[in-house]
Amino acid sequence: MILNKKSTGILELKELIGFIHKSINFDNMISYIGFAERHIQKIIGKEVFATAENHYNSDNYKLVIPNKDHPEYVILDDLVSKIQFPVSINAYRHYVPSLDLIHSDKGRQIFVTNEEKPAFEWQIEKDNENLIRLENEGIDFLLEFLDDHIDDKSATGNDPPAYIPWGTSDAYKSSRDLLIFKVDQLERIFSIKGSRLVYLSLCPFIRLVQDNEIRSCFTEENWSALKEQILDDDLSQENIILIDLARQPLALLALSMAIRRLSVELLPDGLFTNQVTGVIKSRDKTMKIDRVEVSFMLEKDGIKQLKKLQDAIKANEMKSTGTIYVPVDLTERIKADKDFVRF
Repeated sequence: MILNKKSTGILELKELIGFIHKSINFDNMISYIGFAERHIQKIIGKEVFATAENHYNSDNYKLVIPNKDHPEYVILDDLVSKIQFPVSINAYRHYVPSLDLIHSDKGRQIFVTNEEKPAFEWQIEKDNENLIRLENEGIDFLLEFLDDHIDDKSATGNDPPAYIPWGTSDAYKSSRDLLIFKVDQLERIFSIKGSRLVYLSLCPFIRLVQDNEIRSCFTEENWSALKEQILDDDLSQENIILIDLARQPLALLALSMAIRRLSVELLPDGLFTNQVTGVIKSRDKTMKIDRVEVSFMLEKDGIKQLKKLQDAIKANEMKSTGTIYVPVDLTERIKADKDFVRF
């Protein structure tokens, strides 16, 4: 566990989450911390988490006098704290709903005095949303930290490995063969407010669309050449144009799929309308319909952009044979008062 060293868990939690009370029984949160650690491991990989946990439990954690031979210890201290924060928030937000109630032999009850009263439901809901936002921002901060230190190596040895194994982790490598492999590449098409967490959540859908829709637009030879140029960071002018065109349908179609399948908490803010009442702030009752409508609009735009990519590839192919390709959009030839399409 990456908390409770020397049995000071509640003090560590209080330092990380300033608004909680020291009177909370830390032992009651241990199971929730285990669940939270498992959640973080899925995002950053078991190797990175183990590196932080081993450092946390070692004698090198938070040295009073820095070790000049191992300056990486300070960086690893920072890694531990950046993992501890989202772990703590995640554990607390899953623990606190049951803490709001008294579980007795008479069932679940609430405790009310003249001085203390339970919060209104809308206040609890607002706090829950804030805890989710804090956790997601903490994970983004952690991922940015890992990216910043991806190539850091110890000074010992001729070719020492990076002391934070982020660049070799499956979580990191899984995105490197995608046409959209950076957050800012996605941001140019659809704003996710710079969230690396949202981007990583979208990666499975980006991969699915890339394999099923984008790759089929290219010949195997051209696709292999394109991927090789991406890895070598040596793109031809023609492929730069094609990649920019390919990223448009790739992003939009992936988002269309994700909206139907991901939880609302992982999706960018603003996609859905909130309904606020005097009792509770909740998602609109037409959420399911909203999801379908937003997904359909993104899919429709994505298909249009996919057609532009196909036209550009076709034009390049015909250009090599000395033929000029003129794309045709049949929708422009449809007339409301006609029963046919003019070719």
